[in-house]
This record gives sequence, C-alpha cells and structure tokens, in this order.
Amino acid sequence: MQQPTASIPTTSTSHPNDPIPREPRPTPALPEFEVKIPAPTTRPGNSPRSSEESAAWSGNESSDSSIVSTPRTDPQVGEVVDKLEELPAAALKVTSQPTSKKRRASTTLIAENTRDIRRLLGEGETGTQLIEKYCCGGGCCLLPTLPPDTTKEDFVPVVIPDNAAFRSLQLKLGPFSLDTELTSVAPLPESTILFDPVPKTTPKHVTTVHTEPPTFVQPHPPYHVVPCPVYGARELTKPGADKRTFHFDIDVTDYPVESGEIDFKVGGAIGITPPNDGAMVDDIFDALGIPNFVRDKPILMKTSGGRWPTIWGDEQPRELVTTRRELLTWCTDIQSSPPTKPLLRLLAEHADAKNEKKILMYLSSAQGQASFCDLRTGPHVTLAQLLHAFPSARPPLPALLSVLQQLMPRFYSLSNDPHISSTREGLAGRRLIELAVSVHDTPDWHGEKRTGVGSGYLERVAHKFMEAEASGLSARTGGPASQDILDLKIPMFRGLMANPLSREFVKDGPMLLIGAGVGMAPFRGFILNRLKNANCANKVWLVQGVRDSKLDEIYSGELGDHESEIKHVVQSRKKDRRAGDPKYVQDELRQQADVVWFVINAIDGRVFVCGSSHGMGEGVEAALVDVAMEKGGLSREEAQLFWKQKADSGQYIAETW
Repeated sequence: MQQPTASIPTTSTSHPNDPIPREPRPTPALPEFEVKIPAPTTRPGNSPRSSEESAAWSGNESSDSSIVSTPRTDPQVGEVVDKLEELPAAALKVTSQPTSKKRRASTTLIAENTRDIRRLLGEGETGTQLIEKYCCGGGCCLLPTLPPDTTKEDFVPVVIPDNAAFRSLQLKLGPFSLDTELTSVAPLPESTILFDPVPKTTPKHVTTVHTEPPTFVQPHPPYHVVPCPVYGARELTKPGADKRTFHFDIDVTDYPVESGEIDFKVGGAIGITPPNDGAMVDDIFDALGIPNFVRDKPILMKTSGGRWPTIWGDEQPRELVTTRRELLTWCTDIQSSPPTKPLLRLLAEHADAKNEKKILMYLSSAQGQASFCDLRTGPHVTLAQLLHAFPSARPPLPALLSVLQQLMPRFYSLSNDPHISSTREGLAGRRLIELAVSVHDTPDWHGEKRTGVGSGYLERVAHKFMEAEASGLSARTGGPASQDILDLKIPMFRGLMANPLSREFVKDGPMLLIGAGVGMAPFRGFILNRLKNANCANKVWLVQGVRDSKLDEIYSGELGDHESEIKHVVQSRKKDRRAGDPKYVQDELRQQADVVWFVINAIDGRVFVCGSSHGMGEGVEAALVDVAMEKGGLSREEAQLFWKQKADSGQYIAETW
C-alpha cells in the first residue's frame, strides 16, 4: 500500500520508523460472512457482520458538513482491501457494492451548567479530567491516534456482540483491539448503597409494591404520597389518533388536610408518582440473574447519604426496610435517563466477556468519546436494553442503584374547576379532580411499543377501569356495599396549586386561551368557571390546535352552551384547506390580531398559552410579536420587550414543556 507523503505522528499504535517487512502470521479460520466494499471515493460504511459474530469497526461520516470533524480513526479503503486479501478465500464472499446509508454523527451535547455536566459524567471530576470525558462537539477531547496495525502478532480484534439489543444501540465504534490502550477512562463509581439482612427484632415488612409506593417515598416532608381512588376514566381521542388522550376523574374526598397548603383549584396541577412497568422490572431482574424468591424478600437497605430513595427528603444517611422490587419499581429511573459514563464503567467492571468489557471501557474513555455522545443523543436507550446488549455484565444491584437516577414524579394540570365538578349529579358528596393525559408510542429495541413512565402507567390504569366497567364490575368507590369494587388508586400529591396558570387566573377581565393537543386541558376548567356567568361569554376566546378534529380534538362539546362562540379549532391536517387558511394556532393568532390586541390591553386581560415549547410555543411567541408590531406600530425589539413586560406583570402566562 502506498505510504502517505505527510509526516506520521508517532504513537503507541503507529510504526513509521520500523521499515523491516515481516512475514504475515497464519490467519485463523473465520466464520463465513459477506463484506460490502464501498466505492473508492467514499469512506468505509457499516461494519461487516456475520450471522454469528464479527471482528470489525465502523466509522461512518457525518452528513452535516458544517459540524467540526473529529480526528479520523477509521481505516482507509486500501487498508481494508489489503486485509481482506490476506484472509483465506473460503472465509469471505466479497461484493463490490457502495455503502447504502450514512448515519449522522451527533457529537454535540449542550449542557446548561456545570451541574448538568457532572450528572452526565459523574461527580468528582474538574478541569482537564472533566473536559477529556465530555465532548464539546469540536473533537478537541479526542486523541489523534492512528488505526491499530492489524498485522501485528499481538493484534486481537474485538468481536462485536451479535444480539438485537446491541444492534439497536447503533454504536459507531472506532478501530481498536482487545490490547488497545485506553486513556482517561471514567473511574469506577463508589457504591453508596448496602443491603443487609433484616434484624429478627424488626416488625414484619408488609409490601404494597403492586398498588402504592413505600411510605418513605415522600413528595414534600413530612407528608406522603396519597393513593386516591379512580372514579372515572375514558378515552377522549378516536382510533387512528397519533397520540391517545385519556380523561381521569380522581376522588380526593379523603385527601388529608395539610397545614399551609392551597386547596385544589382551577388551573392548578398535581404530582403523580408512577411505578415502572412490572414486566420491565422483572426483565431487569432476569438479566441480572436475581432469583424470584429474592426479589420480594425484605432487606435492610443502608445509604451513605443523599435524598434517595425519597423524592425531596433531607440529605442524610438512611436505614430502611424494603425489598429489591420496591426499589426498582418506585424509586429508580430505568427508562427515561440516557446512559452515563459511571453506569457504563460499572457494567464494564462486572462484564465477564472480554469483548463486552472492552467495548464498555472504550465508551468510558477519551478514545470512545464520540461514540459515547452518539449513544446518549441517538435512539432512546433503557437499562434493560443495555443489560441485554452486554449480557455478561451483571453488576450487584446495590452498586447499580448507586449510579441510576431517581424516579421523579410527573406533573399534570387539572382540567376542571374542582368546586364545579363536586356539584355533579350522583357524586353523593364525593369530591373530584379531573385531568387529561396524552400517550405517545415510540418503537423500543425489540420491535414493540414503549411509552413514557407516567403516561404509560396512567394508560394501563385507564384500560383496567374501562375493562372493569365493560364487564359489569364497579370501578368506583361509594357504591352499594354488595357491589364488587375494583380497587384502582393513583398515588398523587398536592402542593402545586399556586402554579402560574392558577395564580394568574382572575374572575374578571377578558381571557385569550391558546393551546395545542393536551395543552388545551387546563383551559376547560377556566372556561367552565367563567361561563357560570352568562354575561361573561364574550370575554373568553379559545384557540385550540389539533391534527384532525375527528380524531384528536379533546373535550369537544363539553365547554358549555357557548362553545361554538368562543372556540376556534385549527387543524394541521385539514385536506380541503384553502390558500391562506390557518394551519397552526400561530396562524390563527395572526388572523385574530384584533382579539389578541384587545385582550392584552384590557384591564385584567390575560393571555394564557399551554402546550409543547417546541414548534407551538416558539411559533405562538413569534406570532404575538408580529401582532404587537402590526397593531401597536412597534419595532421587533419593542414588541419583544412589550410581551416581556406583560409576562412580568402576570398578563401573559406561558406554561410549556
């Protein structure tokens, strides 16, 4: 192969000053597999892989030419051809075919502050160590090494794990061998959790793991999560909707009175502490090799400090009697947080297979920084997926819990005025709060559907309720004593009633409500409260964005007698839209500029926005600026300042996520 004309840096993997030719060592027999050789003008694409296993690297090029490229660590085409020619003819079936697909390499992670970076990479690193282990996107933290010399006698290729979970990670690994020296490897994280046998004098532990969280899961000390009965559940969207939306009636009649707390009120929100899916928890237990009889056995858990396993408890060491299932079900995030280097380093420490250990160590090192960034910013990765991708990695559960994130509550706005709902016919003195929850499916690593932790849990509750109602089993409390009752409860807590939507709601003054999807739900309570007084009907305007009103519109026909007068529905999928018709809520706002300008300049006028910050939130903000420029004769800078001042005074309230 022709030598490059440029000078070659001397590294532990290069040999520019060793011109003595050597006889090629005997090549071991390899399983038969097909290799696709890219065209000479392109770089190598995806790694060749056999039906059993392969020893190869990948080095796909980013499709975005504006991104600063990282140092080349992939072999040249000529090198690949040379190596293939040295293999026995029976081991290969070569086809000259260009690489079919380039995958974008995302190596830029944006962190808002140092604390976020520490969470990603583990506590304790500062300065140079921190920079080496976290990629800024420019490739400066990667070492400029050459590909390893695969002709050396001590070169031992890394066998790529051949399983669906590993392939789903879509890892782009640079060239390295089992003997490649890795630098700046993340240190092995300290285990902060210990399991001991329960002392014989301890009272018997009674677990409620399948219905409610342990008592030590505290949302706001000294209070606990309160399991509240489900009084009603129904689906608001129709079959075919991109996102399914469910409505819940939750009975809070027996919710304890807590000193200093604001009562449930229109525009408020509640916190729900959802459990992890039981099937996913058992899958993790299976992957770790934890026997069934151990999973629910009481243990004395000791922590060295921090808040875990409480939510917002005091930071202090703890000794608690619990079970392994309780900790994985209610206290540990096993599917929402992307992998961290401490987690990968822990898996590497306890991986028995040399190839799996090397890959995990590579991802924890400076050389594997680009691959680590891709792993975090690429397809969603769960803990179970990692354990199946590296099946020989079985860390002890206490050490694993020490590096995983806390399972946090999910927050939902009320979709009713609790005082109005409590007067509904047939409640018999019960007190209800109502909320709407959207569920969106995404493919998981084994081809099935995955949902969010909170929305998935609530969807399962809704289906149980609706199935019970359909079969004649009562799912409601407060029925006749002889009636069978399905005991469905949602663990929730109060304390967020003073959120911006609730705090700025006033009974007088016009309101413009802007929402898309489930973001419209909290406005239902506002409207029902306002429309109690018929003379206020002309003081409420609602702009509701949906994809298709026949499938996605929620609470249609439930906004009172004046619904047709106050509501404007904008459909992004409307097929017969004429030129100039609104497609999104921001388009409708520009057409309704007179209403926007009247409301925001009226005494006690309020503009409320609720929905996704991406797309809708940004679009609405731009439309409001355009309205101020048109109707107020302001420059863009003056219009932006105008809305900022309205937000500071509580007249413009945006709750987006």
